[in-house]
Amino acid sequence: MEEGEAVIIHELAGKNLGKYRLVKLLGEGGMGAVYRAYQEDLEREVAVKVLSSSLVTQPDYVERFNREAKTAAALEHAHIVPIYDYGMQSVADGATLIYYVVMRLLTGGSLAERIAHRESTQRPFPSPAEISTIVQQLASALDYAHTRGVVHRDIKANNVMFDDQGTAFVVDFGIAKLLDATSNITGTGMTMGTPSYMAPEQWRGDDVGPASDQYALAVLVYALLTGRLPFEAETPFQMMHKHLNEQPTPLSLHRADLSPELEATLHKALAKEASGRFSRVRDFAEALQTAIHKEAPRQPTGFFVTPLPRPAPT
Repeated sequence: MEEGEAVIIHELAGKNLGKYRLVKLLGEGGMGAVYRAYQEDLEREVAVKVLSSSLVTQPDYVERFNREAKTAAALEHAHIVPIYDYGMQSVADGATLIYYVVMRLLTGGSLAERIAHRESTQRPFPSPAEISTIVQQLASALDYAHTRGVVHRDIKANNVMFDDQGTAFVVDFGIAKLLDATSNITGTGMTMGTPSYMAPEQWRGDDVGPASDQYALAVLVYALLTGRLPFEAETPFQMMHKHLNEQPTPLSLHRADLSPELEATLHKALAKEASGRFSRVRDFAEALQTAIHKEAPRQPTGFFVTPLPRPAPT
């Protein structure tokens, strides 16, 4: 994203995109920016994810955007954030074409925010049983999408969000694939993703399938259990080498109170070859639940339901 255009994308509060008035910037990242918005005709608040034409150069981007948005909108599952609408609009006197996706507004924050809040407040890790409950929700969403031929490609803490009751939702279906098809990264043969979560086949540029989402979910579980990632490195090249060639840091080096069964379950989901992982993401979630049930019961921490502090009004 060019600097001038980034300013446009991240300074849209108070403006309208279609019938949605953008009220407040909620967050931003490499894929664009997310706004709290208001849909006047239905008198409801929504979330609007704003992408940008600077992400693309191919002339068939509009067709691809429409296709991926329709695919994401067709996914109806209790743990996939509903897509309400999508569209495009010129801004800055026609100098920039904005692409946007409208979805349900989730007010419980992202998993990344909850992890950061735990670190800053020194709150306890979520209990294994609490983690298992969330993994069951995410696994059911991913298996549902996989049976419909849709692979997320970018499962990570930022793409898991919560409502006020602590229910988990997967967000951003289709966006990773959209950027994969349009980014310059594809010129190198590398499939788009987030390095810390990318399965070995993504690093190799091989076909990405359901097992790739399972691998990323296992990385997420490891991080929730330990506060660390299974592979840590200072450069993308070092990260690639570890995902391709090294075994995850043993759980016991971070937490001696976790069982060998739990470690074995994660080890299988993080297998270097997709064929070595569980057949379905749900199978991984069930094996995780079985391993956790063998551990001593622990007090729930409220990690996924405790309200996050809200930033001061600006």
